[in-house]
Amino acid sequence: MTLKLTNTEEMDIQYDKLEPRHLRVIYELTRSLITVQDAANVLEHVLEQLIEETGAEVGAFIYYDETENRFTPQIIRSKHRDESIQFSQTIFRKVLESKEAVLSFDVQNDAEYRGSSSVVMHDIHAVLAFPLIVENRVYGIMYFDSRKNRQRFNEAARQLLSFFAPIASLTLEHVLRKNAIEKENLLLKNKIEQTAGIPNLIGETPVMKRLFHLIKKVAASDVSVLITGENGTGKDLVARAIHELSPRRNKPFIAQYIGNIPSTILESELFGYKKGAFTGAHTDKIGLFEAVNGGTLFLDEIAELPTELQTKLLRVLQNKEIIRLGENFVRKIDVRIIAATNQNLVELVKSGKFREDLYYRINVINIEVPPLRERKEDIPLLVKHFLERENLEKPIRITSAAMKKLMSYNWPGNVRQLENIIKRALIFCDGEVIDANDIQFDELDVPQFEGTLEEFKNMLIIQRLKEFNGNKTKAAKSLGISLRTLQQKVKELGL
Repeated sequence: MTLKLTNTEEMDIQYDKLEPRHLRVIYELTRSLITVQDAANVLEHVLEQLIEETGAEVGAFIYYDETENRFTPQIIRSKHRDESIQFSQTIFRKVLESKEAVLSFDVQNDAEYRGSSSVVMHDIHAVLAFPLIVENRVYGIMYFDSRKNRQRFNEAARQLLSFFAPIASLTLEHVLRKNAIEKENLLLKNKIEQTAGIPNLIGETPVMKRLFHLIKKVAASDVSVLITGENGTGKDLVARAIHELSPRRNKPFIAQYIGNIPSTILESELFGYKKGAFTGAHTDKIGLFEAVNGGTLFLDEIAELPTELQTKLLRVLQNKEIIRLGENFVRKIDVRIIAATNQNLVELVKSGKFREDLYYRINVINIEVPPLRERKEDIPLLVKHFLERENLEKPIRITSAAMKKLMSYNWPGNVRQLENIIKRALIFCDGEVIDANDIQFDELDVPQFEGTLEEFKNMLIIQRLKEFNGNKTKAAKSLGISLRTLQQKVKELGL
């Protein structure tokens, strides 16, 4: 039997169904939540008290993240303290979608949940779950169940939890907001400490310390800079760091990728155009040189700049002025140019593919970003940074065997590849530990992925299933996980 209850904020509580001692419990728990500042600790006490009063074995406040569409246990209490507690996503989804509380006296024989493998797998026999709603938004779930002793909830337990759910909603909202602020402050503090004043760049090796020193020196000046280095080393981060530490820091920073863009389109993007300058030019449009005026323009993969635009860029650097397409009017600009490439510009100059005079204009200062294989001692720090950035609810530990595997690799894709591999390991590791088996190298997985961990997981699983024409056994083997784990991931993602 499943009993669905209406929105807990509008519920008509039947006080005559409450046991006398429950009135005292409600009073004490409500008083605790209202009068204390450390609500998180009080919620732990609340769970323990409610478990005792209802006869449940497991109690939890489950946070629902709307952005990533996932449930995260925020506070868990169990009578089985020596066991890792797992939950049924099916029950969570039912509560979320209906915005109604659900009571099931016998889940495994209940028609609604009989097909749920997670209910059977986690040996859940009775469950009572309430949506925690504030202003019609579901913040999470107040959840209780019984497992080993097959305890059945009674009407008094339902009434007790029905009364308490709206109060818990407001308290959980407060806890989550407080935690988010504290976590953000901690991340900012760690970032400041780790980068020694260089935004977003991580490293403590001598070669990185020299890079940091050079960035600070160059930032104080206003000369053009050429950043060189392999793909994935972080040339864009160096460019942004120079801007952030420069006197232009309060002005715009715009990055423009040069490669694989037709010359006419790139020219209109950089210089802008007058209405009627060409077919489709229905209005005047300023270019990036004007948009970034007073700030810094980062031209990524400058080696790909078409020959005709090399000449125009040279004039910009020499005269500090531009002319929009379709105009004769000269416009003065004040822009710092930072360029980057992974190619050998000297060889391109010798072969006539890149103007020599432009090369000397953009290469007043050259900064070479070292590849990861030349600073492997920074790998532990980078791994720590990537793990913390994922905002994980529980700390993830990486074993010495896994770290040794990372340290022994040659890293053709550099830091970008390391970041992708750590994201993948987080998805498929068991529990709270990344082991050597979770570290899977793939030379083709070098391109950077900018999304969340959940989006990365979705992309990776879909990619491998397509690659093997839906064959889950082969896809699981290529991902380094069991078939059962892949099937669970596919079900969770609704694929």
